[in-house]
Amino acid sequence: MDLSLINVVTAALFLIGGGLIALMVVVTQRSYKKDEKSEHWVVYPAAERARPEEE
Repeated sequence: MDLSLINVVTAALFLIGGGLIALMVVVTQRSYKKDEKSEHWVVYPAAERARPEEE
């Protein structure tokens, strides 16, 4: 199997890009959860009514 330099670079950039996207998603979700637990978190009445009922 002949791998040229451009194919290796392309595959590496693809993997690095996917990893960065996954990292951004994880950081955003953790930040959101941390904000939701703080005392400054505001739940507007319309948003609270739109939530599904928890059992």
